Amino acid sequence: MTDAVQAFLASKRTVDDRALNRRVLEQFSTGLARRQRDGSGTAEPVRIVEFGAGVGTMIARLASWGHLPDRVSYRAIDRNEETIAYAREHLPAWLEDAGYEVSRSDDGLLARSGKRRLEVHLEVGDALAVTGEETAADAVVAAAFLDVVDLETALSAAREQLADDGLLYAPITFDGGTTFVPPHPLDERVERLYHRHMDEVRDQPGSSQAGRDLLTALPDAGYDVLAAGGADWIVRPREGAYPHDESTFLESLLETIDGALADYPETELDATSRRQWLETRRDQLERGELVLVAHHLDVLARA
Repeated sequence: MTDAVQAFLASKRTVDDRALNRRVLEQFSTGLARRQRDGSGTAEPVRIVEFGAGVGTMIARLASWGHLPDRVSYRAIDRNEETIAYAREHLPAWLEDAGYEVSRSDDGLLARSGKRRLEVHLEVGDALAVTGEETAADAVVAAAFLDVVDLETALSAAREQLADDGLLYAPITFDGGTTFVPPHPLDERVERLYHRHMDEVRDQPGSSQAGRDLLTALPDAGYDVLAAGGADWIVRPREGAYPHDESTFLESLLETIDGALADYPETELDATSRRQWLETRRDQLERGELVLVAHHLDVLARA
């Protein structure tokens, strides 16, 4: 049975597809192409490292949308062994759907399409602690990642991986807005406690305002901010049903919020109120009435 984490990551692919800021993405794509053109004429690929690669949806997206240079070496790192295993199983089919011929290797895969060559290495490990390769990376991708780690540590780790003038692409960085429709009397308190849980309660670093924090943390860490823009999750039903597997995405998010609320004492939010809010939202999801809007920023920077 597919683990809930992997199911959530796979189900949010289409949500992220819609949310990604196209202007920032195009600038990232242009920057990658420029780094290939600036080479010495050898066959060396553009090197990309992804922090927190999840189930590999960003690799599939960049390849299928045509945002990768002709020759790419892509190192995808995630600390969850089951998540990397899911990527090993499903990424080849996603790339084949995008027109690539795929062959597997012990640590990843090789995908070809015409003159395009994409070599993917899938790696289990802590992205903030792994050592760089002999050749520095042209780009680091950190999608939906910088809001769940210590920002200063992450920016330092990315800088260690990057070549001079290398690119840091940080899309879907949470920035402090979680709104459900139809409105519920407890929404304001639920949102406030959920965001405070990210900042103060949960047993891991991160911030509910990581997007805006990033805009000042990058210059402080020696980066130049090249582009930034909104990238909101908007999930809504069509004719009473959710597209793709986005009902799974919403159910997973509701469970995450409920888990955060459960960490508070009754004086903050009593169990009856918490249960009533969750049951109302689940009923709305079941009936195809629930809408989510969550605010993120996409940011592109140069080291």
